[in-house]
Amino acid sequence: MSGDYVSPFDDAVRPRRDLARRAASLRGRRLVLLDINKNRGDELLDRLEARFVASGSSVHRITKEIFSKPASAEVIDETLRWADAVVEALAD
Repeated sequence: MSGDYVSPFDDAVRPRRDLARRAASLRGRRLVLLDINKNRGDELLDRLEARFVASGSSVHRITKEIFSKPASAEVIDETLRWADAVVEALAD
């Protein structure tokens, strides 16, 4: 699986693009729940995981090393290998 990663710290100007098409259903999809390692983000992801699994999705959890820095190449690669879609938890 391939994908582009755009760092939030990247100042390059990019052309405007349309949003990706949304799937009609998440049933049968491989979802990555990305915990950025902030307090209580895992609580949100626990609840989402239960709902996604109940609706027929496969769920894989990945935790970023620390919330204040960009994800490592390993985290990005694992996410791209596994995911049809990603949910990132931001909490406090």
